[in-house]
Amino acid sequence: MGLWIQPRPPCADLFGQPAAVAPDEDLTLNGAGAVNDARVEEHYTCSRCRSVFARILAGPPQRQIWMLLNARPH
Repeated sequence: MGLWIQPRPPCADLFGQPAAVAPDEDLTLNGAGAVNDARVEEHYTCSRCRSVFARILAGPPQRQIWMLLNARPH
C-alpha cells in the first residue's frame, strides 16, 4: 500500500489555486481553524478520490491557496 493517492482531475486542478476559488461539489468540509474568532483555514476531503485539502484563508494573498495534503498532483 503506497502513501500517495492519485487525485482525480478536478482535485489536481484545484491544487495551488487561490483560496477564493469555490470547493468542488465532491469536497466535504471536515473542519476549520480559527484565530481570534476569525477562520484562517478549512480542511476538506474529496468523497471520490479521497484527496485531502487545506484551504488557507489568512496571511499574504499569495499564500491564500488550496494545498493538497495527501496526494501528488499529476
